[in-house]
Amino acid sequence: MPLDSGRLIRLRRPPVFNAVPDRWIPDDVDLDLVDDAWESLRAENPRYHDGEVLHVLGVVRNGHGGATVHLAPSSYRFLAVRARGIDTGVRPLGVKGLCLLRDAAPPDGRFLAGLRSEGSGSYPGCWEFLPGGGVPPESDGEARPDLVFARELREECGLASTDEPVPMAMLRDDVVGTWEVVYRATVDRIPAETPDWEHDRIVAVRPRELPDPASDAATMLVPLAEAIAG
Repeated sequence: MPLDSGRLIRLRRPPVFNAVPDRWIPDDVDLDLVDDAWESLRAENPRYHDGEVLHVLGVVRNGHGGATVHLAPSSYRFLAVRARGIDTGVRPLGVKGLCLLRDAAPPDGRFLAGLRSEGSGSYPGCWEFLPGGGVPPESDGEARPDLVFARELREECGLASTDEPVPMAMLRDDVVGTWEVVYRATVDRIPAETPDWEHDRIVAVRPRELPDPASDAATMLVPLAEAIAG
């Protein structure tokens, strides 16, 4: 993993989200170039969808073991065109899970992990901890990553957490260009099949046994997963 691939801020308290209504649009890139790159991506992969995202304006430690995350609404296309070498400066908010498997007796420290399909927009063909996904603004404009985490766990794994998920860290992934709220959760089984198209396989692994190649984000999360497993 490159030393400059991101940053991990461990949390002792849940993060606070402060969303402003003004839309964030990059002002130092050619928007026509962005549009052309976006249409090229859609021609290659019709699954691309220009949905709403919450751009992270900044993450500030609040001095109480937590962090305040400042957000503004924006568009997914500004992130997607990184695949064409265009960095617009957008840094969307997402969620990431460290889901500990509780079906073993005693628990053996394994977490859900998935192999991303070659058609995935980020880290194709790489292993990652599950689930993960982007956080769109709610109807009132606010950020609710806890709701998104529950939805992604259901959609990607067909599961629900057996306890209340707890935010453990803020992860900045400089490869993909996102900030992720990392949740600790527990699940009672390994999915019998992959419910969605994003992953080819889902397994349960101990953190240090995550298969190669692993995403940079997953590699950054290995020490935190080990601490959770005890």
